[in-house]
Amino acid sequence: MKLILVLGSPNAADGTLSAMAESRLKTCLSVYAKEKVKIILTGGFGTHFNTSDKPHAYHLKQRLIAAGIPEEDILALVESRHSVEDATLSKWVIEEYNPEAMTIITSDYHYERAKVIFEAVYAPFQGFFFSLASSERVDPEILEPLLRHEKVALQDLLDNGVRF
Repeated sequence: MKLILVLGSPNAADGTLSAMAESRLKTCLSVYAKEKVKIILTGGFGTHFNTSDKPHAYHLKQRLIAAGIPEEDILALVESRHSVEDATLSKWVIEEYNPEAMTIITSDYHYERAKVIFEAVYAPFQGFFFSLASSERVDPEILEPLLRHEKVALQDLLDNGVRF
């Protein structure tokens, strides 16, 4: 079995997905179309990404179902609050299904940090690959602070390791 793991990103208080979330789902649909695989979605609640009354992963699931993905192909909703929890809280699901390969979908600007985190959490498993969603349609006023955050957060991981 092969899996897709879609990492969480922001949505509005009413559940409307951000451009980043939409881009990640577009990438998910593209990967899914090539080979019917099972999907795991991440994202819970947090003031920095989801203040709605439902987990971010729920909003992702509804959008995928509306796009034609059968509900039975969505294996789990992981209610993570940040990137390290995307990896650590999804690990039990991944271990349960023991995939031969896993495609992790995140945004291009988030790749370096996600790679460091997943390599640490999933060591020695190396059967994962990244498929990157474009951030070109993200408003520069939203993207610039994210890029600054990624730079600082990545440096922290490199200096101090992944803490989980």
